[in-house]
Amino acid sequence: MLSYILRRILSTLPVMGIVALFVFSLLYIAPGDPAAVIAGDQASPADVERIRQSLGLDRPFLVQFGSWLWNIVHGDLGTSIFTNLPVSAMIAQRIEPTLSLMAITLVLTILVAVPLGVAAAWKAGSWVDRTIMAFAVFAFSLPVFVVGYVLAYVFALQFEWLPVQGYTPLTAGFWPWLQNLILPAVALGTVYIALIARITRASCSRCCSRIMSAPPAPKASTSATSCSFTR
Repeated sequence: MLSYILRRILSTLPVMGIVALFVFSLLYIAPGDPAAVIAGDQASPADVERIRQSLGLDRPFLVQFGSWLWNIVHGDLGTSIFTNLPVSAMIAQRIEPTLSLMAITLVLTILVAVPLGVAAAWKAGSWVDRTIMAFAVFAFSLPVFVVGYVLAYVFALQFEWLPVQGYTPLTAGFWPWLQNLILPAVALGTVYIALIARITRASCSRCCSRIMSAPPAPKASTSATSCSFTR
């Protein structure tokens, strides 16, 4: 098992390298000059050229790509041209909100989707099944941003039950932490609830059909039993 995982990881390295080269090439040939954006509209050509040299944009393409790849391998993701902060520090700031939202969305999806799929399979062909499947089709067709807008408008702006934006760390309390995650978790989980409910319904229906179509267990012969008693 370990060797299989290692082989799969090693097989992804060439693909990642090709994708990195392709994306870097697109950024290189894209119109616009990052040095001019950083310098601003009032900068002189000398200022723009100085920024280009500090960023290494005046070097050849392969040298830029090799330097960038070397820094990536060593964990240096560079510095943001907008905030002037290290990219790794910006990612670290967003790890907790991302993991929190992922966990809440996963728990919500499982708690809602699996019972819905089981109920639809149990009441197959009834109004319960048709209602759940209609909801699944409708929820799967809605874009996530539309669901988010509706939830924010109703529960945050109209009723003012939940905050419309922001994040509170878990150290500040469970309810303040959860309060900021309910709306985005529901918005993200709607499409997964619809998908997993349909998959669960199909899986349960197949299991039930196999059980119903299985031949009955053979009964013991009464003649053989009587013969054994006579002996």
